[in-house]
Amino acid sequence: MPEANRCAARRNASLDQASGLRRIFDQLLLPWGLVLQPTLRTAVHAQALAERVRRLAAHTGATLLIDAARSQVGLALGLRLRYDLEHVLGGDCNIAEACVAATQSLWVLPAARALDRAASDERHAVQVCAAIQSVVADMRRAILLLPAARVSWIRYLPHQMRPRQALIPVHHNADASAAVLTAIRQASEAEIDTFRLLFLGMGEATAGRLLSGMAAIAQRHFGAIVLAAEPVPETEPDSSRHLRHRLVESVF
Repeated sequence: MPEANRCAARRNASLDQASGLRRIFDQLLLPWGLVLQPTLRTAVHAQALAERVRRLAAHTGATLLIDAARSQVGLALGLRLRYDLEHVLGGDCNIAEACVAATQSLWVLPAARALDRAASDERHAVQVCAAIQSVVADMRRAILLLPAARVSWIRYLPHQMRPRQALIPVHHNADASAAVLTAIRQASEAEIDTFRLLFLGMGEATAGRLLSGMAAIAQRHFGAIVLAAEPVPETEPDSSRHLRHRLVESVF
């Protein structure tokens, strides 16, 4: 009986911690950007995303990039990342040591190991949220780089803070469409309904064809809206020419 009481007390403490964390997040109006990595990372992805994030931070001010996708964006920014979020939670360093400054307005926090563990450990997921919150409180914006297979993690964020759209880098290879559509399906199950595709390493005509095909499938099967993060040629009939070269504002 005493053991049962202790178990109940631990469960209640965990629930109190989670509800307290959500109250903290409720007061946080920080804009969040979500980038989903559908496939294995490449140097092209890392360099393109690094430049995009660098420009964003220079424009909007203090920005935290939380890299939970092992994307090597930190390396592309010229950083040496000795610690990560799991080191912080394990007591090996403090959160300031794990967040490395790339520029005067951009910091990178590696978090892949921590979110891998959080996927199967709810208590750890709450601790991850608390640690991230301690950093983003001083930021103007946060960007979460996440493998599509881990997108369900966002359920630990308060409902009003959960991103409803995501940016997906698309590299030109034979599996690009299948990988992106799988990512869209996984994210749709997490209530993300709008996707902006960032086409890398391909010409505009190829990007336009991929966009047209994936947008039609995503709308038909998942009820998702798929747009281009940057202009691509319109591939629809003449009746759709008003959309040609439309520059859609990035998810950032």
